[in-house]
Amino acid sequence: LGLEVFGKKPFLQRVVETYKRVKKDSALLLSACSHLLYNKELMASLAESGFDAMLTDPFLPCGPIVALRLALPVVFFLNSLPCGLDFQGTRCPSPPSYVPRVLSLNSDHMTFLQRVKNMLILVSEGFLCNVVYSPYASLAS
Repeated sequence: LGLEVFGKKPFLQRVVETYKRVKKDSALLLSACSHLLYNKELMASLAESGFDAMLTDPFLPCGPIVALRLALPVVFFLNSLPCGLDFQGTRCPSPPSYVPRVLSLNSDHMTFLQRVKNMLILVSEGFLCNVVYSPYASLAS
């Protein structure tokens, strides 16, 4: 996904195709999570299993939602949280002028165009994160 954003297709076409792909994929994952949470038999079995904690990838919020439902502490195993939440949570500065975004493939020594690309990725992350994660709010509540 990250590499295709800067492919050879016209910019607007890439944006529309990326948006459609992200929307479709996130709807599929949301549906799977919803089916898991509303499967009373499976959720009861998980609750009765007596787990001490839940290991999950925070990229998709289904794991933390299930952990919340089962009242389990969560251990995340990912080197960064999506949407820059790790930087917001720790209040760690991450200026796009010299801190490369995860999918940019840039080093910390960027040319001007790489910095522009880095900034565009940063701006698009907010939009795509809203598309992916906002539907989980109602499921989590």
